[in-house]
Amino acid sequence: LYLDLNNFDAAEPLLLRTLKIRESASTEDNLDLATVLGLLAEVHIGRDRIDNARDTLTRAIGVVEKASGTMHPALAPLLSRLAMIHQRRRNLEDAEKLLRRVVKICEKSIGPEHPAFGKALGRLAEVYLAMEQFQAAEPLLNQALAIVKNAQGENHPDIAGILENQSMLYLSTGRPDKAEPLMQQVVDIYKKAFGPEHPATAEAQNTLGEYFLDLMRLDEAGPLLEATLVAREKSMGPEHPATAQSLNNLAVLHGEKGAFDTAEPLHRRALEIRRKYFGEKHPAVTQSLENMAALLRVKGKGAEAEALLREALDIWETSMGEKHPATAQAHFNLGMLLTASGKYKEAEETFQASRRILEETIGPHSPHLATVFDALARVYEKLEQKPEAAAYTAKAMKATGVKP
Repeated sequence: LYLDLNNFDAAEPLLLRTLKIRESASTEDNLDLATVLGLLAEVHIGRDRIDNARDTLTRAIGVVEKASGTMHPALAPLLSRLAMIHQRRRNLEDAEKLLRRVVKICEKSIGPEHPAFGKALGRLAEVYLAMEQFQAAEPLLNQALAIVKNAQGENHPDIAGILENQSMLYLSTGRPDKAEPLMQQVVDIYKKAFGPEHPATAEAQNTLGEYFLDLMRLDEAGPLLEATLVAREKSMGPEHPATAQSLNNLAVLHGEKGAFDTAEPLHRRALEIRRKYFGEKHPAVTQSLENMAALLRVKGKGAEAEALLREALDIWETSMGEKHPATAQAHFNLGMLLTASGKYKEAEETFQASRRILEETIGPHSPHLATVFDALARVYEKLEQKPEAAAYTAKAMKATGVKP
């Protein structure tokens, strides 16, 4: 019950006590022990203790395998949750292997027409989407949709999850005309099934609102993003990171409309929530730092904006390392601000840092380097270093496939 209510503080001591009883009363091949470990892993996931969740799930899987073999149905949910952890950490090949096992277990234990088998196919397709293996993902999604729709009807919430992934597939493969109606259908399904303030409804509305925001369809984005904020504040609370995401999106919306004074307090509140929830050095804080810096730059508060971007850079270096693409992007963001502030020498240094990281991590001929080369060319123009400017202009053109 406490887990269903996401009351992890109440659930954890009860589960730890139950675990102690199970451990003293049985060996490591008891399915009841595996059940308790699986529930405890859910607490770890809910409290963002991902390493603890991974270790607990791995132990639970070992218990089931020892007790009942490698194809027992109880393995499927445990393997699926462990795959989710690997997926979150971008260990996609590990996630794929686990989900292939889930598909085999479900097909053998419940059959290929069961909705749980369809959901397993959908989860595997989701990983293929993350791996950008779209040709592998699309038939699995189509098969999953047909199975679940046949078993549970067109308006079941499980259908919505598959439609969400189909819409992402269509967006990723240049078919937005097919994606948009699916996103709206997902909103309608969740709203009908759970009501307008349920977290699933809020997430679907947020996805559609962000889609409209990216397309600068601001009048369509606004009502969706505002409804999402209301739903999240009521269902998750005013200090939840999902609420911070909604505040961030609304701040960006108001910024795009030129309502900078309305946007700024929303950004500041989102940043405060994320600092408090995740900690000062967590990568989740960087989105608020970077977006607020962009707003402050427009408002003429360059010094504060620079401090925020330097903080974001420090977070990425600490959390991901000095030679990670995310760190390269943080250098680039800072370089753009320094350029706008007339600090061309400092900008050159940080753009060069971005270039070195990207050349080492994604290769010296990647088209993603074009923007960095172009930025360097512009800085060298400002520094009146004409040969360097010309060289980087040529590099930018080559990276984008444009002939000089």
